[in-house]
Amino acid sequence: MNKRIRFTIILSTPNFPYQKALGYLTPKLGQFFAGACCQEIDGVWSDDGEFDKSEYQIGKQEKGMKIHLSVMVDQQEQTKLQIRQVLQGLKDELNLAINWVHLEQEEVTASHFQLQ
Repeated sequence: MNKRIRFTIILSTPNFPYQKALGYLTPKLGQFFAGACCQEIDGVWSDDGEFDKSEYQIGKQEKGMKIHLSVMVDQQEQTKLQIRQVLQGLKDELNLAINWVHLEQEEVTASHFQLQ
């Protein structure tokens, strides 16, 4: 078992094309991070969500994607740059109206086992 940094990435647009996005991201997620888990999501966001307030505007629903990936602790800064690069490419390639990306990171302990 070893320590890793797990990143959770959430992005959405009003009409998010999940399968096209997954097709674009698949080779890049493998190349940069050896793999990742992706899932289609329904997000609820307020237009003023970037502010620290006690109450926000009424939320709106958008389709999107959540990506989980983990890297070695010493790779976390490089990984943040690569995530930004890959997502900018996704936005540009598919002409998506992505404005904000939610990125979380946390330290986890990882292990792998093989099934026979």
